Amino acid sequence: MNQLRYLLLLSLLFLSCASTPEKTAVRWRVGADLANPPFAWVEEDGEVRGRDVEMAQALAKDMGVELVWVRMDFDRLLDSLAAGEIDSVIATLGSTPERATRVLLSMPYYSTSLRALVRVGEKEPKSLDELAGRPVSAGLGTTSELALRARLPQAIVAKPSEKGTTSIERLLAGEVDALVMDGPDALDYAREQPEELAVLQTALAQENYVVAIRPDAQDWLLRINSALARMHAAGKLKELDRKFGLEASRSEN
Repeated sequence: MNQLRYLLLLSLLFLSCASTPEKTAVRWRVGADLANPPFAWVEEDGEVRGRDVEMAQALAKDMGVELVWVRMDFDRLLDSLAAGEIDSVIATLGSTPERATRVLLSMPYYSTSLRALVRVGEKEPKSLDELAGRPVSAGLGTTSELALRARLPQAIVAKPSEKGTTSIERLLAGEVDALVMDGPDALDYAREQPEELAVLQTALAQENYVVAIRPDAQDWLLRINSALARMHAAGKLKELDRKFGLEASRSEN
């Protein structure tokens, strides 16, 4: 009888274990445009690569969650985050007081500056002061536009192109006399086309890149900040900067 009860208990235990669903990892939905090398881009084979990509992968591993990229246009990211459609945004997003009223912002993970990219030439602007009264372009609704309006109130803020022309194409064609953008991007363009483009020496503003988090997710904020702090203390963030050629950008800002 005792043996029968023992076998019965073993059978019940087996059935209980078999019916228990396998535990699944928590999904961390991260929004990004994935179109900003060397921070993030998509290879032809569909592989996602970049400095911020590897940082996100390290954060996900530290937090024990499954990283899921959600690709969308940059100007949709914060609206989607505020609506709870994604959990975080990692897309070279600058920290601003206005953004902090809409979503939660992590500690900075990369510090840079906003710079003005101009054409090379005798009559081209050589300083920020020379941009007064000239058309200057910046991404609509970005920290670059905020810096342009605050630092260069006498400049003419160019409207977006109705033809779909890129900002760089407009600058090279003479439609605008300067383009305000993230320092690393501006320096890269100037290195690639040194006979045509240059970066003005004085920065318009300093900028800190942060991870944006859903406004109702204080737990995510704490976990991400803790993981970032550990990466910073271990020198992992600087390692990523060096790997993707961003140490030089820091030193030139």
